[in-house]
Amino acid sequence: MTTSQEMLRQLAGIVGDKQVLTDADNKAWYTKGFRVGRGEALAVLLPQTLPQLWQTLEICVAHNAIILMQASNTGVTGGSTPDGNDYDREVVIISTRQLKGVHVIDQARQVIAFPGTTLTELEQTLQPLGREPHSVIGSSCIGASVVGGICNNSGGSLIRRGPAFTEKSLFARIHDDGRLEMVNHLGIDLGDSPEAMLKNLTEQQYQTGEHVDWQGKIWADDYADRLRDITADSPSRFNGDLRYLHDSSGSAGKVVVFAVRLPTFEASAGSDTFYIGTHDERELVALRRFLLSQMSELPLQAEYIHRNAFDLTVRYAKHMYLAIRKLGPQAIPKMMANKAKWDVRVSHVPFLPRNFVDRTLQFFNQLSPSFVAPRIMDYRSEYEHHLMIKVDVQQTGELQSLLQQFFAEHNGGFFHCNAREAADAFLVRFGVGGCTISYCDALGYNPNERLVAFDVALRRNDDVWRLVLPADLAAQVQVDSCCGHFFCYVNHQDYVLKEGVDAKAFKEAVKVYLEQRGAKYPAEHNVGHLYQASCEHVEHWKQLDPTNSCNPGVGKTSKKKYWA
Repeated sequence: MTTSQEMLRQLAGIVGDKQVLTDADNKAWYTKGFRVGRGEALAVLLPQTLPQLWQTLEICVAHNAIILMQASNTGVTGGSTPDGNDYDREVVIISTRQLKGVHVIDQARQVIAFPGTTLTELEQTLQPLGREPHSVIGSSCIGASVVGGICNNSGGSLIRRGPAFTEKSLFARIHDDGRLEMVNHLGIDLGDSPEAMLKNLTEQQYQTGEHVDWQGKIWADDYADRLRDITADSPSRFNGDLRYLHDSSGSAGKVVVFAVRLPTFEASAGSDTFYIGTHDERELVALRRFLLSQMSELPLQAEYIHRNAFDLTVRYAKHMYLAIRKLGPQAIPKMMANKAKWDVRVSHVPFLPRNFVDRTLQFFNQLSPSFVAPRIMDYRSEYEHHLMIKVDVQQTGELQSLLQQFFAEHNGGFFHCNAREAADAFLVRFGVGGCTISYCDALGYNPNERLVAFDVALRRNDDVWRLVLPADLAAQVQVDSCCGHFFCYVNHQDYVLKEGVDAKAFKEAVKVYLEQRGAKYPAEHNVGHLYQASCEHVEHWKQLDPTNSCNPGVGKTSKKKYWA
């Protein structure tokens, strides 16, 4: 029996044979990224409990295996899947999808979240308590996990709360001598051994109140003030920001996270949404500065969509926003997994095209109406740039007055959304993140070759919003999609390139342009395998994972042991 076979035998003894996936078809969903990234793995493990996760780690470390942690597999930069097949050790993917759980503590002012818990599940847990989490479903990461957001310093659309961050977590790390250690920085006494810690955590056998260490930050509580500084010559947030790198926060899979402690926030008594349109993005830039300066409190959300992105979404990603409307965001991860399984089955039928499932979805999308409220569709026809701003109900009058004041002197228009229009506006916005993927899938394009995506944090004082490409680069683009978190000045720009264009050269040229503008990238999706990590970011990872056994190669770093 080979060393690999012995490792698989031991792993099966912990989680069971059915939870060790070695067949290529069964592994396919886990080895291919949502947007980009694909590679081979010896096995995919599906532990059912936190103690099982710890035991599988012990076996993987003992056999010198690479450990690649994966939660919902919703990332857009390939950071939770293998990247090619040039690793120097066997790769084992450990999926945490079954490791769900939320403990509500501190009179519902805080929670402890387990690694498989999604943002939607946390939101549903808190809703009856009149509380809400740091983040809600986002444009590109529907079904994303809470812990994944912390590991990636994900930003999200809620303006007042900044990137996902906490100094309080329970995680495992591998020392430079190969020793696996459980680190309890939750601030809660769980016992002395890993086994005791996980038993007490799982069974909620611990004390809170005066027994908890309340010192330390559990969210980016200075973010709102930072955002208000509209004259600053730097972005409001970006990945690799030293202020938000701490233990599991910003770790990008270099440690194995078992739990995080996070704040909750008082739920809004109600909200109102205003839909804004204009032909001139300079008007929106001026509106952003005006409202950030004049509003007594920041809005809840301010989301941008360009007309191109709107059209691509309504044409190619309609099935996504309709599924969210009908079934809720909690149903999307399972639907995506089922689609991946059908894609694999279809690939074995010789007379069917590989994108048969996507073609079927697009046949429905092409023949069906938009299912979007008429007033929004009218604005789509009238205006190139679209902005939706959501506020607490007590802010409605103030915002309406400020918008009337602004547009009395500027070009554009706005309307106060009814409930249907508000829901449709944000459904379309959330669908934008997948529209270029759906476009590529429908036309049979390989997104790894044709799709180039930028996640850009602009300077807070920048007077330009969109990425303005030189003519020679613009000529290489077939279609483009732009959306973003407008008040945070985080721009998500996708380009589907024409056939034969060198995607790598195109991306490098655009990066030069971004650096000339003083932008930072990525803004919130983490570096994955698409972006070069900064020296500071890499140093953080090396301290966490000196043997380079967890997610090696992320941020275009070495895949070899000890970072060779």
